[in-house]
Amino acid sequence: MSAQADVIIPVYGDVGVTRQCVESVLEHTGPELGQLIIVNDRSPHAEMHPMLEELRDRDPRVVLLLNEKNLGFVGTCNRGLSLRRRDAVLLNSDTLVTPGWLAEMLRVLASNERAVAVAPLSNNATINSVPEFCAETKADEVPFEALDLGQSELPPSTVVPTGVGFCMLFKHQALNMLGLLDPAFGRGYNEENDWCQRALRMGLVTLRANRALVYHLGSISFGDEKKELDRRNARLLNRRYPYYTRLTQLFSSGPEARAPATYVRRKLGTVSVCLDLSHLPPDRLNGTGVYGFELLRALKAQGELDLWARVGSEEQSLVAQALGARPHMANLPLDQFSVYHRPAQIFADHDLKPFLNATCHTVISYLDLIAYRAPQVFGNFDQFRRYRAISYTALKSAQAVIGISDHNRQDIIEEFGLPPERVHTTHLGVDAGLFKSRPPAATAATLKTHGVKGPYFLFAGSDYAHKNLMLLMAAYALFRAGFKAAGQPGPCPSMVLMGPTTHTGGSLYARARVWPEGVRYVGAVPEPDVRGLMEGALAFIYPSAYEGFGFPPAEAMALGTPVIASSLTSVREIVGDAALMIQDFTPEEIAGHMLAVVRSSELRAQLVEKGRKQVARFTWAETARRTTEVYLAAIDRPAAESLQHRQMMAQLLA
Repeated sequence: MSAQADVIIPVYGDVGVTRQCVESVLEHTGPELGQLIIVNDRSPHAEMHPMLEELRDRDPRVVLLLNEKNLGFVGTCNRGLSLRRRDAVLLNSDTLVTPGWLAEMLRVLASNERAVAVAPLSNNATINSVPEFCAETKADEVPFEALDLGQSELPPSTVVPTGVGFCMLFKHQALNMLGLLDPAFGRGYNEENDWCQRALRMGLVTLRANRALVYHLGSISFGDEKKELDRRNARLLNRRYPYYTRLTQLFSSGPEARAPATYVRRKLGTVSVCLDLSHLPPDRLNGTGVYGFELLRALKAQGELDLWARVGSEEQSLVAQALGARPHMANLPLDQFSVYHRPAQIFADHDLKPFLNATCHTVISYLDLIAYRAPQVFGNFDQFRRYRAISYTALKSAQAVIGISDHNRQDIIEEFGLPPERVHTTHLGVDAGLFKSRPPAATAATLKTHGVKGPYFLFAGSDYAHKNLMLLMAAYALFRAGFKAAGQPGPCPSMVLMGPTTHTGGSLYARARVWPEGVRYVGAVPEPDVRGLMEGALAFIYPSAYEGFGFPPAEAMALGTPVIASSLTSVREIVGDAALMIQDFTPEEIAGHMLAVVRSSELRAQLVEKGRKQVARFTWAETARRTTEVYLAAIDRPAAESLQHRQMMAQLLA
């Protein structure tokens, strides 16, 4: 026979609600129900006992007791518990159980040999409350069928600091060992907390069953006495266990406590997401900025989420509102959200702390591993070492990690040892506006502004060492010599470099005192000018040794500019067969590609056509759709390991 439990219902007030409770137990509990022991604590309602006798006579599982005098809640519970033959549930008479409730609680109890008590989720059960954590919701606002808890992928159980007395399953042996509820708690309140703390002293644990739901209507037997009973017994509890309040606060401050509530809100149609923009410059000059702001715009257009943006300044707040999100200041907690998404690496402690302290699910996009592997990116080695520790902590603590290419995703999995199911690929998009060519006069005006004349090749990006600009300079010198030697008609195309200076080891822009003949550095330029310079180029060259995605070649293809690109890391994944690929990484190879582009208008046309088709695969709408899937997966299938790791790290670094 499968595991069974006796169910004890202490009865005092509200005949109608009590009848509904008993009938729900009889209807929704199968062979796992042993005895249903109803103890009438001398109810003042004359019709109560005849109603209970009717139910007893109807079902042989019902055992009905009538106290000779009013014993109070604790005394009545103990009388019922003393008659148990097996594991036993204490169930308030102001509850309604749901299909499978007891079978699931018994499964949870059997799953952990140190478990001595189990409590279910409820609409009104403090730390077990859904959809609002530690807050009451009307029972009819939490439709059981819509939640599909039995099929959910929530962790089956969570260790909690205490049970919730309206419905608790007690292990038979534990009641024998620890005794029944303490009569010192009289008419009720905190007696279950006292029992759970007695168990905790013995190294035993209480569990929350995350896939069982019991509705709780709330305190019909106490009325106006509730507050005074609660206060008196809370004082007694805290005298016995001075740590109790801090223990429950510690649990409540972590993400594991709220995971079921977040899941239920999602099933009821509410998913609130806070996208962090606080680290981004409003001018969006770099790829990280483009990603953050364009993702926000696309998520808003999708219309499926309650969308917020974490901001650190009034300027960022205005940008967020313009893109359709409500601003959330960076100094405020993140408790109200379902998901908090950091769309970039975390570099500093002041950004790591809110990530770890968030009680919602956390998602992080880890765009590339350059800074994790290259000390020269930082001002000193201690900064590098600290960044590595921050990265490891954040990725291990995240509920989900986003890689922006398949290569990026695999790199993250291998470097950090993360479970593959927690790391997702969401390719970035290319602004649809890039597909629309600008008027020739506008492009000409941009070139004039930056002093660019005649045909030219273009590189766009920062000057980090991995961008391979030294190789590009050597290749351009060879190309220039070859162009002249071949007697090509017209002026020799120049080499235009565009992007911000990094001042890091191996960087080029700030170190170049005099540029070689034909090379022009125009610096970091405004976004509209970036498009104009790309569109006017003979070809775009991108010899990067490492990329997480590779925005610039994708943007060049979108604008109809031929591309010569690296065959390494994610770049090949993004450009496909639509570019001339750099395979050997010699100056001669790159120079040969440049000459081929100059000589053949047919080749240029082929590259343009292929490029437009290739880049059409990458849209911000698709980025938003796949990112939303990541959010929902984090809510629907929360990994207990990452939730626990995040809370432990937050406590360690507090």
